[in-house]
Amino acid sequence: MLVVVRSTPEYMLAYLLLQLMGPSMLPAIIALSLHNGAIVGYLLGRQADQLALRPDAPQGANLYFYQTTPTLYGQFLAYMLYRWELILRESAIFGILGIKTLGYYVDAAISELRIDTAALLLVGVAVLSMSVDAFSRALRRRLRIEALPVRLSAEHEADSTRSTGAYSGAADVRQPVV
Repeated sequence: MLVVVRSTPEYMLAYLLLQLMGPSMLPAIIALSLHNGAIVGYLLGRQADQLALRPDAPQGANLYFYQTTPTLYGQFLAYMLYRWELILRESAIFGILGIKTLGYYVDAAISELRIDTAALLLVGVAVLSMSVDAFSRALRRRLRIEALPVRLSAEHEADSTRSTGAYSGAADVRQPVV
């Protein structure tokens, strides 16, 4: 189920839910939640599968709460902040489906040939996106997410060492991949 939800575009999910539930913001919210939650779940699941466990690692819930969660915390926050930025941009595009987001008003202004209004709204979307990005960067810096240990996948690690020709990070601390 996770593969189906994360591989189906959120626009298609929103359209299907729009047909089932009627015109409102709820189908868009559910589609974005399902799609992005599945992506983050998949990526964190891959990271958790590749964790090197200690020989005396706890079992069950203790393994999850005391080893897996603290190890993946930085990567989780990096993924969530990145997906938040994407959700903001994707929700603006949902206006094409008739959902009253900022994209709906941009589409209406273009169809009525009010190009000045459409341009102002597009600049508003860009400013909003840049401000969310700046907030995300400041929050990551304040929470020291870059300094938390994260684990890269083996393929990405091999690609980055091949492309740069050298190892570019410390053994414990690596930049999160988003």
